[in-house]
Amino acid sequence: MNIIFLALPFLIIILIAISSISWQQLVKGVLFLIILDGALRKWILPQASNLMYLLKDFILVLAYIKYFLLSNRPKTLIKNNYTGIIHGFLALASVWLFFQSFNPDLGSPIIGIFGLSRYLLYVPLMWMLPNLFDSEEELYKFLRNYLLCLIPVCILGIAQFSSPASSLLNVAPGGEEASESLGFGEGKLRISSVFAFPNIYTSYLVLNFAFLITYLTNQDRNSQKWRLIILLELLLMVANFFMTGSRGVIGYSVFILLFYLLIKSFDNLSKMINFFKKMAIPAVLGVVILSHYFAPALEAFSSRGSVVDAAKGDARIAYSLSIHTLPGKFILDSYGTGATQSARQTFQRLFDLPKGLPTPPAEAETHRVTIEIGIFGFILWYGMRIALLIATWSAYRKLTRPFLKDLALVSFLIHVLWFIGQVVVHPLAVVYYWFLNGFIFLLPKLEAIENNRQRQQMILNYQRKT
Repeated sequence: MNIIFLALPFLIIILIAISSISWQQLVKGVLFLIILDGALRKWILPQASNLMYLLKDFILVLAYIKYFLLSNRPKTLIKNNYTGIIHGFLALASVWLFFQSFNPDLGSPIIGIFGLSRYLLYVPLMWMLPNLFDSEEELYKFLRNYLLCLIPVCILGIAQFSSPASSLLNVAPGGEEASESLGFGEGKLRISSVFAFPNIYTSYLVLNFAFLITYLTNQDRNSQKWRLIILLELLLMVANFFMTGSRGVIGYSVFILLFYLLIKSFDNLSKMINFFKKMAIPAVLGVVILSHYFAPALEAFSSRGSVVDAAKGDARIAYSLSIHTLPGKFILDSYGTGATQSARQTFQRLFDLPKGLPTPPAEAETHRVTIEIGIFGFILWYGMRIALLIATWSAYRKLTRPFLKDLALVSFLIHVLWFIGQVVVHPLAVVYYWFLNGFIFLLPKLEAIENNRQRQQMILNYQRKT
């Protein structure tokens, strides 16, 4: 039976490979699969939890083959002032990452190759995205439908919060019981919904909150039905914020909302004033509903907050921003690509690999990157990320169509939040990160398409009149 469980993901890949599924459908499918990844690992195929974790990677590789080798679509990217800098840093970082994947301190190059994939496997999403959507309307509807997943996901989160720790709803990947460290409040567990762990769920919530506010501020494009659905999604999401027991998800969401509204106010103050007027009554109703129906979640969350905890949060941010040297290593030396990643122990156990050199303890990704590829590699990797951040802001400043401009803005704010956060070692954030980077090329292309379409329509209208 275990053999069947282990072989099942590969059988799925074979079926996909011989089918007529396009690369576009595969990429979009992966974006939905990463929502269900935890459900597969916890409830459906817990015996094959590790392989379920890799399923999205196999599907993406197949999509890459179909796009880059079998597709005849033009693959030129819209160039901007930062394209060369981004690709220059990426090329140098890739070479250095590959070199460090054979670092003898790893014990085996298998660890290094897997670590290399965590850095680079999802990069092609950035280049594929401009051809994934052919119009602004297609992108608008896709993201709107993607946000619909919030409703069942958040409802499951509410059910988890209302269930005891021993409930089947609260199992961990592999079918194991949830860790006691996830408890908060009076006998409550930090929810993870369909995701493997709460920290993965919180990243999903933050990103979708950012997308959701772009739909709130562009409500003129929605029917009354969709406006109500979007407000329902927002209400359920905020309730789940508190049920995760995470102060970070609240802080990140407040950061996104405040800076989004502030920056947009500089661009169009009258539009923001009208938005506040329209949202006043829904906001009051939302507060009343949350305080009445979700009071246990608010009480459990309040038990985690204190001045001491806030101070610890500030200390973690300062720790992430600091640069650490590696004892016994010079500037070009490190412990190797993948040295700090949790899969290292799994591979060592499965393939009986040498243990390699133990790494210094590190929690922040900035320090883990330094441990894996050294100060030199750190400069290359984060130099690329700074260039991507600036390019996203530049795209926002140049775009004129409201929805596309708003998407660029929330993408920039997510980049700011994730700059010192976990991306490389985060199974969800790393996919979203490179998806958002594709906006640098996708959004200007869609604006050019829409502007050209409007010009063509104006010409046709003029010809009809004459």
